[in-house]
Amino acid sequence: MPWPVQTLWVYAAPAEGQAIAAAIGPQRSLAVGVGKAAAAHGVTVALVRGGVGRVVSAGVCGVHRAAGLAVGQCCVVGDERFVDEGVRTPEGFMDLAALGLGSGGPLRADAEAVRGAAAILGAPVLGGGTVSTCSGTDALASERAARHPEAMIETMEGAAIALCCARLGVPWVGLRTISNLTGDRGRAGWDLPTALAELERACARLHAAGW
Repeated sequence: MPWPVQTLWVYAAPAEGQAIAAAIGPQRSLAVGVGKAAAAHGVTVALVRGGVGRVVSAGVCGVHRAAGLAVGQCCVVGDERFVDEGVRTPEGFMDLAALGLGSGGPLRADAEAVRGAAAILGAPVLGGGTVSTCSGTDALASERAARHPEAMIETMEGAAIALCCARLGVPWVGLRTISNLTGDRGRAGWDLPTALAELERACARLHAAGW
């Protein structure tokens, strides 16, 4: 891609990249790969080159049923946290803070970018939860929703991207569209084509507004 890039749009999976490129062109988007390690590496390599003024972490996500959002809707991510970094004990899950090993978040998105994106899109602002293992059972989804009620959406990259941006001093904001409900995959209401179409529309509206 041409460099420097003012707003860098990063995504995990090829289908997300196709939707983003259709909206803004391929020159300012970057595939970082699926999962926390791949995302952290990809974003860090891009940011240390310089020339990036803002990162938009864009893609699809799962949503906890308590959020009240439907598959196909979009949301702006106002903060991220690591949901499953820690230890599972007979007494329950202990996160990094409980273990005295650091913080799992929240990592706050750029407040101005959050307000601007939400206003342009007419979208709700939600907290994100980043996991290594997605909630494919009702029991796991319920446990995570109860432990982190502020984290209504679930991704595999968001907090890693946020952490890299925070440590390298680059503002970030998240944009996600709902592809499924968390929990039992047989009742998750998957609709990836609709989520990707909404992702393209949302990116196009932000791009038209100068992003």
